[in-house]
Amino acid sequence: MEEIFGGFILVKSQVIPLHKTRAEKNDSAIAKGEKMDTEKNQVHIANTSQIHTVWIRIGYFLRHYVEMLLVCCIGGFTLNFLFFSAIARVGFPNLLQQYPDLSIMVIAILLAVPMLIWMRFRRHEWRPTLEMAGEPIVLGVLLITASWINIIPKSEMLPLLKGLVCPLMLIPMLLRLDLYTSNHASHQHPLHDIHPTN
Repeated sequence: MEEIFGGFILVKSQVIPLHKTRAEKNDSAIAKGEKMDTEKNQVHIANTSQIHTVWIRIGYFLRHYVEMLLVCCIGGFTLNFLFFSAIARVGFPNLLQQYPDLSIMVIAILLAVPMLIWMRFRRHEWRPTLEMAGEPIVLGVLLITASWINIIPKSEMLPLLKGLVCPLMLIPMLLRLDLYTSNHASHQHPLHDIHPTN
């Protein structure tokens, strides 16, 4: 029980100066306010760090995707140009018109080869490498099957292949977000994993 007598507080038979008690209360309030500010700052820092991490992971994902686009477009279309130029010199100048199904499969495989080589060069494991490189081949098979059952005309297979092969790369990437939203260094493996010794 507290009683005030002329600037003093009587608390359980103890006499405490009133100004001292008020000072302690003020100190306690200040300390409480500082603690709340510290907690708010910590929450703000944590939220900022999380947002920064998300943007970094998005950046890694986009970089992986752009790399695969360049590899597929530059490498794949270069190989296809060389192949069809060579095949025309040996007597098949219109291979795509003469053998559309075979041509689509060749094109799909030649789009896949540079991606496979690049991903192994980047020291990806075999499973995600085959998933990514297999995408144009699977697409080619689906287009050929669709033409066989008259869903699409054979003349549309090549435009569809060229139009879909890049967007569909996102499927294997989205299925492995942990891999494609991380730095290349985080999934590199020793060189002997790429070139196993006999």
